[in-house]
Amino acid sequence: MEQRKNDDLSQLTARRKAIAERNKAIRKRRTALTIVCGVLLAVLIAGIVMIIALKRIVPLQAEITVEAGSTVSADQFLSTPGLQIGQSVYFKTNMSGIDMNIEGDYEIELYVDGTAYSSVLHVRDTVPPKADPVEMTINAGMSPRAEYLVTNVVDVGQVTVSFAEEPDVSKGGETVAKVLLTDQAGNTSIVQVKLTVVADAVKPVIHGASDRVFYVGDAIVYTGAYEDYLGNVYPEVTATDSESKVTLTVDRDAVDTAKAGTYPVTYNAVDAVGNLTSVTVQFTLVEKPQGTADPKVVYSLARDVLAQITTEDMSDMEVAFAIYRWVSTNIGYVSTSDKTSWIDGAYQAFTQYSGDCFNYFAAAKALYEVAGIENVDVVKSDTSHSSHYWSLINLGDGWYHVDCTPRSNPGQFFMNTDAELEAYSVANRNSHIFDGSLYPERATESVQHMVDYGSGVIKED
Repeated sequence: MEQRKNDDLSQLTARRKAIAERNKAIRKRRTALTIVCGVLLAVLIAGIVMIIALKRIVPLQAEITVEAGSTVSADQFLSTPGLQIGQSVYFKTNMSGIDMNIEGDYEIELYVDGTAYSSVLHVRDTVPPKADPVEMTINAGMSPRAEYLVTNVVDVGQVTVSFAEEPDVSKGGETVAKVLLTDQAGNTSIVQVKLTVVADAVKPVIHGASDRVFYVGDAIVYTGAYEDYLGNVYPEVTATDSESKVTLTVDRDAVDTAKAGTYPVTYNAVDAVGNLTSVTVQFTLVEKPQGTADPKVVYSLARDVLAQITTEDMSDMEVAFAIYRWVSTNIGYVSTSDKTSWIDGAYQAFTQYSGDCFNYFAAAKALYEVAGIENVDVVKSDTSHSSHYWSLINLGDGWYHVDCTPRSNPGQFFMNTDAELEAYSVANRNSHIFDGSLYPERATESVQHMVDYGSGVIKED
């Protein structure tokens, strides 16, 4: 029994000893773990403190880059995203002075918690421009401007619009125009635009081309507006085309500006696809009349008279007869005059209302000219008895004699044939003898039955 008790006691002691050893080991492990945790916590706290300290020392990024056209805020410069508790940040630099639409590099100052710091802002444009195409129907040869082929152009800055390559619009059909968009930063994009090209078969139209008259030696006006010495006004010569642009040229190689004559002048109008229109007119150069009077003044006086004695509804024959009657009745006859220049003779007739046969002839000639009546000067061939001057006129039915000088022996000489004039001439000492070979062939059909000298009217044929 005693032995059993001793054994039990020994076992109890052993158990107690084992428990004590186990508890001791647990305490050691706990102590080691506590030390490790303490060290780790210290390291963590030290790291946090260090990071916070570093952030407090350099709170901004050294530089940031943003896209052109965007906005930038002060907190984008912070080293850590977002503001820390109790932290304030705002710009010291006046940001309104920076154009965010243009690439550039800018030194920026900011206040963080009242302390100024610096950073660098890089503005970069990396986005190419965009635009919508404008499909168009055009006539052949009419290449549209590139900027007309796009709309809704989008970019932060100015965009240059051009062709990546010129579209072929020389013939009908569909083609594609490649429109190149280039922004200020050099970013590019291409917009493809469909073009429908309509073939152009319409020829240009030439306006204002007509016969013109100049004095020899004067400047020749080929396309500009012009008033000739007769007072005829010519409009500017132009060319138009409903489909495309037109080039107007003048072929004037045949004109000899130093020599009197009638010369062909051809106007050529060519549109963008080669359609051609040509108009040929006649330019007449005449010798400038000699004399002291200014021809333009004489023609101006003649136009004033013509405006008083004619109306727009008169026939050519009625106009010619009105000229005949005015000259015959408004100029007083004197026996002599200076016959050096018909311009001077007409000037005397229009200003002094006097003169001899030369002045009558000269005044009538000036009036014929401004009225557009074709006329030729006739000079008496036999001057043994007297000299004399009159005219041949042509109203479209042949040449007839007109002599405005009044006669003491009754005689009226408006649109006479050779036979009619000769009958008077033979009976009045060869008053109107002339060399017919020097003048254009005259009409032989009499029109005297249409001329009423008494009432001053032209009767119907």
